[in-house]
Amino acid sequence: MLKITILTKRQFNIICVIVLSYSFVKFRVYFYRTNPYMKYITRLSFLAVLVASNVHAAGKVSDEASLIYAFAMASDDSSIGKIEFEKNAQISLTSPVIYNGTQNLSLEGNGATLDGAGAGIFDPLTAVTTDGTLIFNTAGDITIKKLTVINSATRGIVVNIPGDAQGDDIQVKLYKVKILGSALYGLHIDDNADEFDEGAIGSVIGIELSISHSSFIGNGTGAIDFDGIRVDERAQGDIHVMISDTHIDGNGGDGIELDEAGEGNVDATMKHVTINDNGLYNANDLDDGFDIDEADSGDIEVSLFEVQVKNNGEEGLDFDEAGDGSVELKLRSVTALDNANEGIKVDEQDAGNIEAKLFKVEVRGSGDDGIQFTELGTGKIEAKLNRVSAIDNAKYGVKMEQWDVEDAETILEDAGSLKVRKLSLSGNDKGDKLKLNNIDIK
Repeated sequence: MLKITILTKRQFNIICVIVLSYSFVKFRVYFYRTNPYMKYITRLSFLAVLVASNVHAAGKVSDEASLIYAFAMASDDSSIGKIEFEKNAQISLTSPVIYNGTQNLSLEGNGATLDGAGAGIFDPLTAVTTDGTLIFNTAGDITIKKLTVINSATRGIVVNIPGDAQGDDIQVKLYKVKILGSALYGLHIDDNADEFDEGAIGSVIGIELSISHSSFIGNGTGAIDFDGIRVDERAQGDIHVMISDTHIDGNGGDGIELDEAGEGNVDATMKHVTINDNGLYNANDLDDGFDIDEADSGDIEVSLFEVQVKNNGEEGLDFDEAGDGSVELKLRSVTALDNANEGIKVDEQDAGNIEAKLFKVEVRGSGDDGIQFTELGTGKIEAKLNRVSAIDNAKYGVKMEQWDVEDAETILEDAGSLKVRKLSLSGNDKGDKLKLNNIDIK
């Protein structure tokens, strides 16, 4: 039985020298008859041809074998920083492709498509899996350009951060990437040591995610509560997200969820993004368009510019901050339409404030309040609404409540403030007046 192993560059060069030192093609008959070692040289020649084809494929990946080989070589050789695909290659996978290296790695997709329908399995009863179509077990930076991942049997692209990772934050950059039709998460960046996404154990580094000109559509359609984009950050470290010119639509769970547990902040900026038709996979467990959960000490800072959030299963925007920390929200040219619960919801608990500036924002057709801000514990709401409309919502158009203890009869803290300019409230089922508690209009 012929045994083929992955060779180092040095081993490959030695083989080439041996093969080239014999004029094998021209004198193969003569040498075979006169040289007792010719049979071994023949085997080396055959092996060299196989290795040579794979080395070429590692530079221009064209099929599953060359992709697996390229990832294996990059995992073994820290000098390899880029894997390039043949232009418009169509590759069907029969198993996950895994990178275990430590160096920064870039994938140049060149329009290639990976079909992950046959790659990976998960337990349908628990929906727990360690599989994905592309898996990066690393704290090195990952850059992916012009690549499409479709039909993943589990997760599309996965980045698992080692629990002992130290140093700089990991940077994950996606440009012109499409992740379509994954059974579970489309993109999953995981710093959580618990396979059930519980607890607060993870690495000390943070996560920086940058996405542009990309699409995350139709993921999370194989089990409950799997999102188009999911970032789990635990222990120390922040989440920094920048997304532009991207569609996050039609995913079974949340369109995008940023989950930070432990010490750390969440900072998210979006520009020219759609977050529509998400969270509808299971009628008994509906989800949001854009969901942020921040626990323990740390702030949430969100800036959205020209973003549409439409027809999501629960809230359009749902930001929850618990522990010491504040929420800073800046919305400009944002539309939240026909979401099943609140169009825009912010909850802040314990010590911390809600600071919100909304300009040219439309919230229409929500199944609950159009805009709802709630601050519990020590802290204030300070909000500015300029050219904001809240129309045809099932409850209040705008509801802002500040409590030391929710529904307490005695007010123990100073009032928050709301500045209003050109606010339009109409067609809301509970009336077209502001619903406020311990908030002064200035």
